[in-house]
Order: sequence, then structure tokens, then C-alpha cells
Amino acid sequence: MNWLLRLSPSIVGARFKLEVQSYPLNCASYWSGGSRSYFRFVRLSDGAVSRQMPAQSAFDKPVSGIDSVELPEGIACIEHIIFCGKDLGLRIHVNPANVAKLLPASL
Repeated sequence: MNWLLRLSPSIVGARFKLEVQSYPLNCASYWSGGSRSYFRFVRLSDGAVSRQMPAQSAFDKPVSGIDSVELPEGIACIEHIIFCGKDLGLRIHVNPANVAKLLPASL
């Protein structure tokens, strides 16, 4: 998971959780009650990171489909979670077909 370190230098030492995403993912990203999630999409084959999330706020045009994103095989979604002003770390959402590739060979 070397691509994870390239997302941001600030994540070194951060907590993270791997989550199998077998249902649509809500990628809406705007401040509400002191909470917000930031999203990045990563191609697992080469670690290429997409930074093209549209702006989302009460003043921006609504993004169609942002609340029901299906993750295709080979793509992971990295969610950086801020909850009530506290950094809760990262949640890595992956398609069920990719889980085995991300786990260590031995524990």
C-alpha cells in the first residue's frame, strides 16, 4: 500500500480502517455540524490518485450521483474523516474483489 503514503504527508502515523464496500458509497463532502469527510480515489494497479472531486458546499451546484458511488474493481476510495472537529483518521473503501490483494501475505 505504498500509494497510501503518497496521498498526503500528514497521514504518516494516522489511524486507518479497511472497509469492504459492497453497497453504494456516499461521497458528499461538505461541513455540517463541525464534521466533514474528504475523498480521494486510487487506482490500485499503479497508485494513481484522482484529485478531481467537485466542490461541494451550500453555494455549489449539487453533484448528481455523489451520494451513491459504486466502486469498480481496481479502485479504492480513501475517506479522511473529521468528526466534530476531531481527526478520526482514514477509512479505505474497496470493492470486495480487491480485499485479498490489500491484506498482508502473513500476519
